[in-house]
Amino acid sequence: MPPPIDMNRFEQLKATGDLPSPRGVALAIIRLTQAEEVSMAELARVIKSDPAFVGRLIKAANGVVSFHRRAVVSVQEALMVLGLPAVRTMALGFSLLSSYRKGGCVGFDYGRFWSSSLLMALSMQVIAQRLRVIAADEAFSLGLLARVGELALATLYPSDYGRLLLESQRFPELRLSDLEQQSFALTHNELSAAMLADWGLPVVFTEPVLYFEQAERAGFSAGGREEGLLQSLVLSRALTEICLASEVEQAALMPPVLKLATRLGLDRDDFAAACERIGREWLEWSKLLQLESVAPPAFGSLVQKGTAALPRAEPLSPVQPVAAPSVESGMRVMVVDAEPAVRRELRGLLEAAGHLVVEAGNGREGMELALEVQPHMMVLDWAMPEMDGLELVRALRATKMGRGIYVLLLTQVEDDQRLVEAFEAGADDFVVKPVSPRVLGARLRAGQRVVRLQQELERDREEIRHFAAELAITNRRLQEAALTDALTGFPNRRYAIERIQQEWIASTRNRRPLSCMLIDLDGFKQINDSHGHDVGDMVLRQAADALRVALRGQDVICRTGGDEFIVICPDTELDAAMTCGERLREAVEALVVETGGPRLKLTISVGVAVRDASMEDVDALIKRADQGAYKAKQRGRNLVASMQGAGSDESSAGTAGLAV
Repeated sequence: MPPPIDMNRFEQLKATGDLPSPRGVALAIIRLTQAEEVSMAELARVIKSDPAFVGRLIKAANGVVSFHRRAVVSVQEALMVLGLPAVRTMALGFSLLSSYRKGGCVGFDYGRFWSSSLLMALSMQVIAQRLRVIAADEAFSLGLLARVGELALATLYPSDYGRLLLESQRFPELRLSDLEQQSFALTHNELSAAMLADWGLPVVFTEPVLYFEQAERAGFSAGGREEGLLQSLVLSRALTEICLASEVEQAALMPPVLKLATRLGLDRDDFAAACERIGREWLEWSKLLQLESVAPPAFGSLVQKGTAALPRAEPLSPVQPVAAPSVESGMRVMVVDAEPAVRRELRGLLEAAGHLVVEAGNGREGMELALEVQPHMMVLDWAMPEMDGLELVRALRATKMGRGIYVLLLTQVEDDQRLVEAFEAGADDFVVKPVSPRVLGARLRAGQRVVRLQQELERDREEIRHFAAELAITNRRLQEAALTDALTGFPNRRYAIERIQQEWIASTRNRRPLSCMLIDLDGFKQINDSHGHDVGDMVLRQAADALRVALRGQDVICRTGGDEFIVICPDTELDAAMTCGERLREAVEALVVETGGPRLKLTISVGVAVRDASMEDVDALIKRADQGAYKAKQRGRNLVASMQGAGSDESSAGTAGLAV
């Protein structure tokens, strides 16, 4: 795992005062939430001074409880649902959005940045609700700020960063992070992680932000929370790109997204429904934040079309949710009553029964403590100051965590109408005051059985989900094995035929160029005859490694048989394909094949072709590339040649297959 940003470097940037930072009411909210004894009422008063933030906060809270029957309508309810950490981070994100809608970096698209950040926030929220690696409200904030380093670089270095972005667009084979490192001695991912850490986000959040655009470098433990967050960010970014892509590009972008969703154990139909929800909420949020948006994709259709064209990569283990604590030996029980004497009596009875007891003196305090403690059961007095028992039950049931708590109400009178009202509000049972120890004990045992059954049911569901995810992974591995060349690890001929057909269709639909290359190893038969097939296999593997390193990220290379390879180059004109072919030729020419005996030199002949109006189908494109490879062989090998374009087949010559 590579080291994070040099904090001395970050402190120097911070000292300039130019880094994006919260302002106004958001700054007051952040400072207030850092205080040890801040009250919800005090925080609500500060929030209400900014009507725009009030609307955004309530909207965010309803996104968490959107499937519940009762919507959040007040700041106080929103604070209870979201909690202080999420409110602080949302205030930070929305403040930055308001303050940095425009800037001086000409090459930086501020509108697209915030639209994509909003999409990442909504995607993270929906994905988190399904994978349960992070609370949905925290996921929203993390997605909103995950790429804040890009905004920071555009703010710190407007001219230089604009030039760098233009260079990245002109030369897509260059990685943006490499250009940033060369120019500024840091990358936007490093700066994002450092800024989030400086704003108080925990390491478990900042490290996935640091690596999610280069996930292969992370090195997180499989199945761990960091790995789950990392893959959630990767999936959210991919969904964001689909929403912002043109219609003709969306179909090509969906298969790898489906692949990742399957690796994370997400059901295909449920994932399609989740994507539809993200699209709807994006339109609503865009109106609220006054951001430009377009009609979201028809995800149901995209998912269906993308199912048959999944890309190939080693699947990850599904993210495992954290198991709920067992209640076999006792429960966490919260007692909420305004009378200290009643609380003491109940505590004694509960502790005698082997339960862990937490107390609160009123409904509002009980709500805040419940979100922190997450008890199995709550014993509530009906009549309490500030927030009575029914209000507390309704507030609990409006949160995901609170819906699983067993609620026992204490009441003075056993009135049918009041009891019906209590059960409709969400109470599970009741006990009439004064409390009888025997009755309370019986009610507790009944509640404990219910909680135990809920946990057993959830464990069964997790086992089924885990089994389904493992089965999906096994099926994908079998499919990949059928499409993979065992010697080189490249896709095989079958995959090559399917993939180039897909790229041909995409090229037809979006009217973009498509090129391909055919590669032959020069003198490979002579190597096999002279040194044996074991050495020949070594040559093939090491040549494949050299080709893999020299390829562009968008290109697909397959071994079609023997010493022949095909490279599929989407969105590539002939000149660019010739340049890429020359880079492959140079990489193999520079290779010294280690065999444990003789050290061999190797060269390749490359034929290049681009789709033109004379070609009726894929076979014509491949045949033209094969003619180019034959031309290279005729001219002495170690060449890149094409039957199209004047002067495009010139390259340097060399010798092949000689022992050093």
